Amino acid sequence: MPDLLTIDNLRHRRGCCFGVPQSTLVARCTVAPCDEDAIGRIEEGLVELLEEPLPPRPEGEAADLRAASLCAFAAGAVQRENRLPVATAYSVQALQGQAGPMVRLAVPSAEEVACAQALQWAQAAVNALAAGLPPPGDDMRAKLKPHAPPGLNTFHIVSAALAVGLPVQRIGTTLTLLGTGCHTRAMDSTLTDATPALGTKLAKSKADTARMLRQAGLPGGNNRLVATEELALQAAAGIGYPVVVKPDDQEQGRGVSADLRDAAAVSRAYAAARQVSDRVLVEKWAPGFTHRLTVFNGKVVRITRRIAGGVTGDGTRTVGQLVAAAQQLEQHRRTLRRLGRVLLVVDEEALGLLAQDGRDATYVPAAGEYVRLRRRDNINAGGENQLVPLDGVHPDNLQLAVDAASLLYLDFAGIDLITTDIAQSWLGTAALICEVNAQPQLGTRSEAGLYERLLQELVGKTPRVPANLLIAADDTALAAAFARLQAQPPAGAYSAAHGLWVGGRRATEPFKNGFLAARALLRRRDVTSATCLMAAEEVERLGLPLDKWDRIVIEGVSNPRTVRVAAMVRDHAARIGTRGGAATTVEQEPA
Repeated sequence: MPDLLTIDNLRHRRGCCFGVPQSTLVARCTVAPCDEDAIGRIEEGLVELLEEPLPPRPEGEAADLRAASLCAFAAGAVQRENRLPVATAYSVQALQGQAGPMVRLAVPSAEEVACAQALQWAQAAVNALAAGLPPPGDDMRAKLKPHAPPGLNTFHIVSAALAVGLPVQRIGTTLTLLGTGCHTRAMDSTLTDATPALGTKLAKSKADTARMLRQAGLPGGNNRLVATEELALQAAAGIGYPVVVKPDDQEQGRGVSADLRDAAAVSRAYAAARQVSDRVLVEKWAPGFTHRLTVFNGKVVRITRRIAGGVTGDGTRTVGQLVAAAQQLEQHRRTLRRLGRVLLVVDEEALGLLAQDGRDATYVPAAGEYVRLRRRDNINAGGENQLVPLDGVHPDNLQLAVDAASLLYLDFAGIDLITTDIAQSWLGTAALICEVNAQPQLGTRSEAGLYERLLQELVGKTPRVPANLLIAADDTALAAAFARLQAQPPAGAYSAAHGLWVGGRRATEPFKNGFLAARALLRRRDVTSATCLMAAEEVERLGLPLDKWDRIVIEGVSNPRTVRVAAMVRDHAARIGTRGGAATTVEQEPA
């Protein structure tokens, strides 16, 4: 049986096109005849394979276009599931073909190789499901992971920017530029262009952070830096059990061991901490849950309670049985699919924690009783994060987080407050700030719109400078347009392959092409308005260097390339305009 979809002629464009507001993979897709039963099998199978809900089917959409649309959607969805920051936009457009119905697919791309792999997987999945066969194996994470930015924040920041229509340029793996010209802001994960190096340096050391907090009258940890196992044991005895042993300069819970109650546990914990750092702290343990209070520009914007990996009793099942049941929950099944292993198991660590209270895996917790099975409370150790409403937190605790961030000169900060009851003031409890993070992770399941709100506050109400694009049909039109720009410079700045002109002066050397020159101009902080010159050939080959323009003018003779580029630009402008904001004005002027 022939495949339903045959995809070829893949072309990666570095710029925007066909309504996709970022780099785009464009391909030709031939669709064999199919019926509604095949579409039903494809939709049912993709629901099981993908985490995102399928896009609704437009009224009257033919089966062949629906199959191609599902393929393009799946290629984007599998990238997003594997933390490649791509827009939800894609394009499927019918073409005139000779071997049957033919369409053009335009798929968002964060990285060329990864996007091609995702499209190949989507094609194989749709073909298999249409034929009633098993879909391809779930090995996409292994293939796509090397192409994804490290951590979670860059993925969420770029995804949120694309969702709200902010111009985005990525530089390297984590640096993200938002906006254009003088409105451009930069982020590296949650470090911003306003985050001082001094603040990040202070927060890097938990010992220095605790010292600053204590000297300011805030609840910093009682800890000691130790250089040997013997000194760690002496520190634990001097501080008093139970204690925490942790690296001084690591994040995400690496090397942390909590609630240590004897010398043997401290010795093991010291060895574990030394595997990841030469600087080890012994700190007095504080009861309660860790609460991450995220501060941005002097306000607490999000609070989560970290729950270490464990189980909650029902009065009838043993710890071992509760763990087996928890492994079937979607949270742990998702981890199994992503990592190939489950994080919540009854292992040596879990048995050690149970033994501290004279229990083992056969213990039956009372209904509602929480049994901790991990010494770290991070998600990557099997824990979970629970959102805490801001109105459920005592005002003193909110102010404490703001004060701690200010003390370390941080605009963005994650304040980790350990307390038994976040609704009670820290002033009347044994609360403790165990860490201040200068580059806080906001998590994989943040409340709806959080990143979008933070980005809009960061860039303000005007993230774009006025921008016009001149597209020259051929070399003659290109030379004439450049000569006109030099003779009568537009207000603001302008770019061409010859270089950038800002404030009436030439500011750079030449570029390889007009696309790269436009990108460079649009991210300069001294640009208040931009006019960019490109050749039609560059637009056709590379796409547009910006998703939205105030005005696009196509100049020169009408030839097949000019006709194609004009159609491409108009199509893109119309699609982008339907997703917020006015459509770009596109004009065509003869030579």
